[in-house]
Amino acid sequence: MKSLKFIITLIIILYFQSCAKPVDFDQIDDAEIEANYILSQVYFNLKALDILDEYNNEIEFKIKPIQVSINNATQKYLDKIVFTVVTENSFDRAFNIEIVLLNEALKPIYTISPIINILPNSNETVVTIEIPNSEIDVIFNAGFFSFIVQLLPSNDGSVISINNTSELFFKSYVKLFFNYKTE
Repeated sequence: MKSLKFIITLIIILYFQSCAKPVDFDQIDDAEIEANYILSQVYFNLKALDILDEYNNEIEFKIKPIQVSINNATQKYLDKIVFTVVTENSFDRAFNIEIVLLNEALKPIYTISPIINILPNSNETVVTIEIPNSEIDVIFNAGFFSFIVQLLPSNDGSVISINNTSELFFKSYVKLFFNYKTE
């Protein structure tokens, strides 16, 4: 009976030892955590009154600069920046939208390309623009984002009336991709 208990105990010990791998605590040196953050930037609905001056002349529309809130401490972990722009245009005119990064003195330091072209009478359109890796550092030198909306001339010379009920819907956000690695 003692030998049966001994054999069962031995089998159980061997079973549990064969299922366990040695723990490699050096694996923590290779740890990586990927995180994505979405920063909401701007949302607006432009109407005829927004793109006409007091004399009903068409004008360029500029969004007040929006302060950038990206911490320099994360600079070495930032892998990718992607701007997403969603538009819908019920005007029978085309628009161009330019996204410009400004320094703290509100001077332009970088223009995101390409310029976004919005076709006349267009349904919801989504455009994504990735900042090249070689230019990612520019975001840490920026203090503000600015959006410049330009109404393009009509093909037939017509102008927008103050009574026009069309709208340009615009929404933009930035997605930041971080890869935190142990050092």
